Amino acid sequence: MSDSDLSLAAEIALDDFTLALDTRVPLDGVTAVFGPSGSGKTSLLNLVAGFLRPDRGEILFGETVWARTQPKIWVPPHRRAVGTVFQDAQLFPHLSVRGNLDYADKRADADAPGYPRAKIFDAMARSPLLDREVQTLSSGERQRVAIARTLLTRPRLLLLDEPLSALDGARKADLVPFLETLKTDFALPTLYVSHDVDEVSRIADRVIMLEAGRVIAEGGTDEVLSRFGLEAGRNPYEKASVLRGTLDQSAAQDDLIAVRVGDAVLWLAADIDLAQGSDVRLKIPARDVSLALEPPTGISIQNMLAATVTSIEPTKRPAFQAVSLTVGTQALLAIVTRKAVGDLDLAPGRAVYALIKSATFHH
Repeated sequence: MSDSDLSLAAEIALDDFTLALDTRVPLDGVTAVFGPSGSGKTSLLNLVAGFLRPDRGEILFGETVWARTQPKIWVPPHRRAVGTVFQDAQLFPHLSVRGNLDYADKRADADAPGYPRAKIFDAMARSPLLDREVQTLSSGERQRVAIARTLLTRPRLLLLDEPLSALDGARKADLVPFLETLKTDFALPTLYVSHDVDEVSRIADRVIMLEAGRVIAEGGTDEVLSRFGLEAGRNPYEKASVLRGTLDQSAAQDDLIAVRVGDAVLWLAADIDLAQGSDVRLKIPARDVSLALEPPTGISIQNMLAATVTSIEPTKRPAFQAVSLTVGTQALLAIVTRKAVGDLDLAPGRAVYALIKSATFHH
């Protein structure tokens, strides 16, 4: 057991299944707990926070035992120095924004490492909120205040339980950069529960994927989401991959942004403000990946990557198959018809060219 890990080796019986965990979470960066509704994501967070007790096993934060059934050890939630933010913010309605923040600040352990109030307020980027009443805040503003209040308690671990799920598209788009700021400026280890692929691919460094109370995959965000095709639903057309690349402003042309993926360049129409050489992630829908045996000419699709077929699997729609590819060391997924698989004589090890019709830019 590393002193920089959160170790979860525990079981708890829930209504529909038993949540069985045997995993270690590095205490740095953002680890997403990802999966469909009802898979056990929030229950995992509640075990870590101390809101649920395991039936068997143990939970360790570094070398500190937070819960153990044999011999019995139990550290209550208020002694774990864990900060939790829920979907509904749970602000005190009778206090102003400033009052909510002061309440947390006054009750924090003065000897625990923390962050200056000014830095937290800067991260909120909403200083005019301080003298507002909670009832006047939008849902996105409430979440900003809830996260700031949690940071003022000086937690050693931050738990975010689907903090964006109740927000509409505009408010969600406004809050995601704030969460990215938390990740870069505060360096607080975070467990982030979500069933939203776009959130996870943009925010998380690692992913624990749950299904019916079991960890079915864990590892780096790009690798896990690409391996599973980002499948949150049952429609094969909803699958996608995540590719890492490097922004190359010097190669931009015709109002298109250039992103280097290995030796290839992908062109994207996007409005961004990032420095030359920035690392980026691209979400590529599997339905927008076509395959060819030779580099095609005379077509409008500009993005092409040399790839190798690694596997071919059926989908829930009999006419289509999922073709897994490697592009250098990265994974890419294409959904093509069974007829195309036969016509191209596709099989593991076959060299192909992946033609990418569209990609979504995540920085």
